[in-house]
Amino acid sequence: MATNRGKQFEAHFKADWQKSFPHTWIYRLPDQVSRFKGTSKNPCDFLAYNNSILWMLECKETKEGTLNFSKIGQFDLLKANLGYDGVKPYLIIWFESFDKIFAVPFQEVVRMKDDELKSVSLKNLEKKLYKNIEIPSVKKRVFLESDYSVLIEFENSLTEI
Repeated sequence: MATNRGKQFEAHFKADWQKSFPHTWIYRLPDQVSRFKGTSKNPCDFLAYNNSILWMLECKETKEGTLNFSKIGQFDLLKANLGYDGVKPYLIIWFESFDKIFAVPFQEVVRMKDDELKSVSLKNLEKKLYKNIEIPSVKKRVFLESDYSVLIEFENSLTEI
């Protein structure tokens, strides 16, 4: 059976999130069994509650330097949850070939699509053309060990006026 790096990344993400926030609540929404790809009714992979924030976290893995919007099957469901006080939808992307993980507020993903881009690109994230944060990570054999606690300060910086 082929290894599904995306599912393995989700497991590592959950463990790293729990290390980053030891007293947090995190829940993996169960995958829905369906014969049709992209038919999930789940808005994201994980719900987490920490620091008075309900995080909606969608994890994606790509070997390329881009993640095409067509690979984000939950796009409309995540977009529908923007604008609620205390609810923070995020896209977490592991650029596997580059050993980098980025967290992108979902309103920035929407802005990219509105700007008629076809994908979330590593190049645009590194240039800070859209708000995002690189998650501090240390390479292990295959996966990265990551510290997601930087999201609290990053999120606070987004709300400062």
